[in-house]
Amino acid sequence: MLHNVLNNISLQVYNGRLLISAPLLPSSGGALQPVPIQPPQASYAEGSTAVLQCPLQSGKIQDYHVFWFQQKPSKSPAFILKHGNDGNIDRSSSFDARFVPIRDADTNAYVLQIQKVQTEDSATYFCLAEGNYFQIAVSGSGTRLSITGGQSVQVPSSVIILSDVSQKPESSDVHAICVVEDFYPGLLEIKWSAAGKDITEGVTSGSVILNGDGTYTTSSILNVSRNFFNSVTPIQCSVSHESSGAKIERKWPTEREGAVV
Repeated sequence: MLHNVLNNISLQVYNGRLLISAPLLPSSGGALQPVPIQPPQASYAEGSTAVLQCPLQSGKIQDYHVFWFQQKPSKSPAFILKHGNDGNIDRSSSFDARFVPIRDADTNAYVLQIQKVQTEDSATYFCLAEGNYFQIAVSGSGTRLSITGGQSVQVPSSVIILSDVSQKPESSDVHAICVVEDFYPGLLEIKWSAAGKDITEGVTSGSVILNGDGTYTTSSILNVSRNFFNSVTPIQCSVSHESSGAKIERKWPTEREGAVV
């Protein structure tokens, strides 16, 4: 049964959501596409039971099947299970019985319980609902689950800012890259700010790289005008690693660079 489930769906990632397409039954007409809503993040201590909520904005949960997927940094989404509207569960062999799907009629929500959570369960979890008559099912935006307190958790070994301020004195733009190395698990947030306000324009997230020892390295690139750079410095790179509780800040320019006219 699971073989058929996996062979009959095509999975894509678009704009932070998962899309699955399948050779489903013809439309019954007038049916509303279910819209899942997922909290952006959740945190649980190792050994506890994580509860991931996925309420529907439209439609009733009993009318649809629900798919759950797990995505770890630098990896493609992995199928966890399908919970059919008839109550049947098709589970991937890669995920054990700790992963329990529930339907909560009171809140019109799908729920994924992860019992005795482990550090390696830290990932982004997506839910998708479909009802045998949609050619495409759309996920929620995903919940980033961070597990704290595990012995395998590693605080980032270093956070450094590199820039081209000195190398390109005639350029109208300047760039900085905030590099975070050797952390585990791989969920981590990097923000840029200046004068107490977040900077969101000109920010590009780097890839999350899996190191040979199982830790991760990632980066964030900031591109701003030289005028902006000189008017608001210092600019700050703030790193938050939920599983370890680490919060690390670095300022740009460094003392060696200073402001460049």
